[in-house]
Amino acid sequence: MRPMLSVRIQASVRFSRECGGVAESRFFRVFLCVVALMLFHFSSVVYADSPGNMLSDDAAGMYRDFREVFSAPSSFDGGDWMTVAAVAGAAVASAIIADEPVRDYVQSHHTPFLDAVMPAGDYYGRFGTGYGLGSLIYLGGIIAGADDVRLTGRAVIEAHTFAMLITGVIKATAGRSRPFKQEGTRRFMFFADENPNWSFPSGHAASAFAVSSALSTRINSPWATAGLYALSTLTAVQRVYNDKHWLSDTIVGAAIGTAVGLAVGSMINDEEDRMERGTAESGEPVPLLGVTLTF
Repeated sequence: MRPMLSVRIQASVRFSRECGGVAESRFFRVFLCVVALMLFHFSSVVYADSPGNMLSDDAAGMYRDFREVFSAPSSFDGGDWMTVAAVAGAAVASAIIADEPVRDYVQSHHTPFLDAVMPAGDYYGRFGTGYGLGSLIYLGGIIAGADDVRLTGRAVIEAHTFAMLITGVIKATAGRSRPFKQEGTRRFMFFADENPNWSFPSGHAASAFAVSSALSTRINSPWATAGLYALSTLTAVQRVYNDKHWLSDTIVGAAIGTAVGLAVGSMINDEEDRMERGTAESGEPVPLLGVTLTF
């Protein structure tokens, strides 16, 4: 391994650990870590040893995918906006009708079995899990010289990062009170800076569904898809079970994560197809046209 590449990987690992250390405390510091981590990976384009450098190509690809995902709403058609409206309507209906009854029911039906199972959902949706899983797959692909595995790892990292950015902005803006504060479902403190006021939407649910959707698109197996989405659903249920989120928080978080994960997985698949056909050589920009992010 070349010295420059080794230094970049070691620095990335150290930075990821630092981010993980603050993930349990204040969301803004986590949010800043996400942004900084993205910039760190993008910066490898500038310091790449050669045009064909694998990290340089993937960093450039991440940036292209970032632009595609965050500019997608500008190209939404009527059907896309109807989907957005349907998700928003479901969340509003849940907030008005179902959030409190669901919370009361779940909190009164804790069992030893569920207490033992729910931590798995919590772990799957954590900030560090998406990066850990994605990095493991990505580095495994590099070591094995398997482009398909490497691209799958990149898809997980991208989907997790983009979902965290979207939910982070909404959380900080909405400032919805978490259920355990006992302030009801309609308590919003806009631009709040404390974790107890970052209920909407669920970052755990967004992360879990983003990772599962990206992996499902890449693996393309019905059995894998069923297992991955079952695990994501467990994450969403766990957030309500542990009184950290309202049902409507998890609905929106799951929708964001699924949309982002499917979009990223599709873009990575298209990029891989172009590489296999030889229409996109290493180091050259890969045009990603006609991708629509559907909520």
